[in-house]
Amino acid sequence: MSTFFGFDEQNSQGFLENNIVCMPHRPSGEVDTHAIVAPIRRMDVVFIKYNSPESRLHIKAVGVVKSEFPTGAGQEMCLPVEWLWKGEKVLENLDEALALSSNTFYEEHNIQAQRELIDLLPPKYQLPPAVEWPIAA
Repeated sequence: MSTFFGFDEQNSQGFLENNIVCMPHRPSGEVDTHAIVAPIRRMDVVFIKYNSPESRLHIKAVGVVKSEFPTGAGQEMCLPVEWLWKGEKVLENLDEALALSSNTFYEEHNIQAQRELIDLLPPKYQLPPAVEWPIAA
């Protein structure tokens, strides 16, 4: 199963046009590696989001990381991404509070949110149908 990482829309200028995601920066200009919960790996799902005042999570794009090796030059720490879905999807009625989703960058742990993100991807990235096993008496 892939890990899911959310990036704030306000800090994602150029991500879609350049097929990348870049790590956030501290006010000093350094890459904020402290904000990274876990390493982003090839085939992880990344998404661009923003939050509304009603605490709804708005999804703007969903993609898959193509490589663990940074692309580009300079101070940016960016990974190549294939953006597979772009649009506007509002996630409502999530079981858990969206405590982390207001961060610039975070790892998404909410299973309901993960399922909604997977459903936006092409079929080859989606989960197989659930198998119902007979219950032994």
